[in-house]
Amino acid sequence: MKNFIAECHRRRVFRVAALYVVGAWVVLQVASLAFDSWGIPSSVLQRVWLGAIIGFPAALIFGWRFDFVGGRIVRTLDDSATDELSLHPTDYLILTALAIVVLAMVYGVGTEISTNPSSRTDQAVATVNAKSIAVLPFAIVSPDEEDAAFLAVGIQDDLLTKLSKIGDLKVISRTSVERYRNTTMSILGIGKELGVGKILEGGVQRSGNEIRINVQLIDAVTDTHVWAETYDRSLTAGNVFAIQTEIVEQIVDQLQATLTPEETKQLTAMPTESLAAYTAYLKGRNQSSIESVESLNAAIKKFQAAIELDPEFALAYVGLADAYLTLGANFLGGLPIEESNALAEPPLSKALQLDPDLGQAHATLGLLRQQQGNLQAAEQAYETAISIQPNYARVFRLYGRLRGDQGKIEDSMVFYQKALALDPYSVPAIFDLARAYDELGHFDEALERYLRVVEIEPDHAFAYVYIAAIYYLAYGQVDESLVWYHKAAENDALSPSLQAAQAVAYLELGDPDSAKVWIDRGLELGPRTFWPVWASTLHNLYTGDESAMQADARTLLELYPRNWGSLFLLRNADLAAGRYDVARSRYARAFRELTEPEVPEVSASNYLSAVDLALVLIRLGEQERANDLLAGSLKVIATLPRHGISGYWITDVRIYSLQGRPEQALDALRQAVDERWRIFSWLYLQHDPGLDAIRGEPEFQRLYAELQADLAAQAERVRDLKASGELASNVHIPASKEPTRSPLSN
Repeated sequence: MKNFIAECHRRRVFRVAALYVVGAWVVLQVASLAFDSWGIPSSVLQRVWLGAIIGFPAALIFGWRFDFVGGRIVRTLDDSATDELSLHPTDYLILTALAIVVLAMVYGVGTEISTNPSSRTDQAVATVNAKSIAVLPFAIVSPDEEDAAFLAVGIQDDLLTKLSKIGDLKVISRTSVERYRNTTMSILGIGKELGVGKILEGGVQRSGNEIRINVQLIDAVTDTHVWAETYDRSLTAGNVFAIQTEIVEQIVDQLQATLTPEETKQLTAMPTESLAAYTAYLKGRNQSSIESVESLNAAIKKFQAAIELDPEFALAYVGLADAYLTLGANFLGGLPIEESNALAEPPLSKALQLDPDLGQAHATLGLLRQQQGNLQAAEQAYETAISIQPNYARVFRLYGRLRGDQGKIEDSMVFYQKALALDPYSVPAIFDLARAYDELGHFDEALERYLRVVEIEPDHAFAYVYIAAIYYLAYGQVDESLVWYHKAAENDALSPSLQAAQAVAYLELGDPDSAKVWIDRGLELGPRTFWPVWASTLHNLYTGDESAMQADARTLLELYPRNWGSLFLLRNADLAAGRYDVARSRYARAFRELTEPEVPEVSASNYLSAVDLALVLIRLGEQERANDLLAGSLKVIATLPRHGISGYWITDVRIYSLQGRPEQALDALRQAVDERWRIFSWLYLQHDPGLDAIRGEPEFQRLYAELQADLAAQAERVRDLKASGELASNVHIPASKEPTRSPLSN
């Protein structure tokens, strides 16, 4: 040991170690101070520490083996050597390895620094749109909190509306900035998440008839103040709108945006001179954004109050029309769609009469025309809205829906992405994008986005329904779907559709008692709404009440003349009674394109009924026409996914059966079962006369028994979920009770 210590001393190892420790300490101290001031995170300093520790043994190795003589590296002399030793090949390898270690440490630290946001300021300045802005929720500093809160929201929203009309700017929508209310996130962080160059923040203070609005414009890349101002005025509608105009003018000036003459004119527009009407409108808009039956009815009352206070208030008419149209959404079930369209038309016409250049009104007009089936007029209205208000995220989302209705799903996704660029946290845009993925059969991507919706907005009832549909229609997990159906019902207890939808899943699991409870809830809320009536129709069929089933089916057909389900069930009854001409005439009224042209026009909107009609024609002896319908349907389903809300399910099985190709029909059925098709399994496999040709086959029987066993296991899990309280229900199903599925017909 003494000799080793002496040798270390002779080779100057201790001196190298001491110099290394001192040097490393200096480097770490300097790095700690510099990194803090430059905003470089502590993780980079940790890398420097790690490098210093790793470098210590490397320094000792260098000190033992090498020395500096005459400014160059040489081998340390041995005791017996009289001349310095030149480097050997091994020495070069050691020096190379040591150099690699040092370079790796330097590279690691450099990479960490270069990827840190604060060290990329110059790059960010170059890449972020300099004319992009987000207006954060305004703070409320007022003894009168409620009125001040509505004013703060209204001022922020109106600023965004004015800014969104300026084509030279990129403006983030309110729904995306709302998540930053009362946030502790830095301006740099918000700017990075939203991808904007400037951020406006401010506050509203109301004291009696006085109002103070303070605002400041901040560079979101450098976190430096660009401009600030405080406005003290008497509280009148005119003063509020005037302040908004002044703020927008300052923003335009600071961002060096170019205004067209029309945009300059729109900046000074005053929606109403009535502060009371403006406040009622803001409250209505707040209620309308929740999109439940209860909130929409409350919103309608507020918009009507605003109109009574100011009959010339165009935006209030638009809000009223929007609320009616949303109530008429098929799944919400607040109003029949024809009634909601009729109610929306007059206030919307009045809004456009009062202000023909109102972008929101043209967007809503597009929605109305779309729901009326006039897609060309809808497209024209959307184009007009975009030209007036190029930063209005909602119109891009509605335009995307139009493209979806036209069967151009990929095109619709482009519009949804444009909407999300302006409103990255928009729940409706994310939801619509999820629907597009769903319709294309990309179920994992769709589910991810549906879950994102409920993450942002836990009360979004529709998202829960579509999550349920993914599990049921795409994954074949009917038991899991019920968990999500229940959440949907809980989140909108007044929607007849959301109450009744899960009844279909309960029937799939052989539980008509639970299904009946949810059907009754839906019928009580909306006796002529699609989902309650459709679920009731299926329940009556399931339990063997033929007359009640037909009565429900006729009601459904009256409400929805092209509804596949009601036509299918009435067709079956007609075929059983030999009323082939009656069945044919019913399809002729609903689908003239399938019966009148020389070559039937089969599409994604009518192929299910085309297959059903084909069996009627076969019974009538019109085999050639039936063959055309079946061939056309095969071409359509080749473009569709098997599963999901747009899936063809087992339509291929039904076509092959009618074409007299039993082996192909059974092969397709095996594929469907293996791929977890479960939706309407009992309805098709028990009650579709088109499958009579294969129903007696042993393979058919085996596949049906396999389905029943799987669904029975899922039903057992549902009973366990109810027993544990994880699946709340007013219906108690004893654990010993077996499913009441009717026996398979032979």
